[in-house]
Amino acid sequence: MIKVAVESLDLVNRIENVLKGRKNLMFYDGRRDGLDENVAFKYFYSSPKNALDFINVDIFESPKDSLFGVINVIMDYDGGYEECSSDYGNITVEKLQIRGVDKIKVELLLNKYGVSNIENAIEFFEGYIFNKTLI
Repeated sequence: MIKVAVESLDLVNRIENVLKGRKNLMFYDGRRDGLDENVAFKYFYSSPKNALDFINVDIFESPKDSLFGVINVIMDYDGGYEECSSDYGNITVEKLQIRGVDKIKVELLLNKYGVSNIENAIEFFEGYIFNKTLI
């Protein structure tokens, strides 16, 4: 399942191909870099909507409750985002306040289909946060 993809580096290569050219792209290996126990690897890069907002792509070592990973961003709250579902997984929205500024955390909780089609899931998520609509 997902472990095979992580160990073969196929998933890593596919994610790197879709993120090629993104600003401030960083990669973290879960074991080597001491990330959360179940995070196999993480990508971190500037949002195409606002370079000061960063998108995280976390892929889990082993799935929990059919959750294989998560793509998320914390950004300025400007309304319009709603929780919904997609083929790639559920989208959750949480309003936050950071240093007195209204922010929003938008997450795509990746299901098996989302990880299997990670390239499309990333493009879908970026399109959702940029357009505030499912594409």
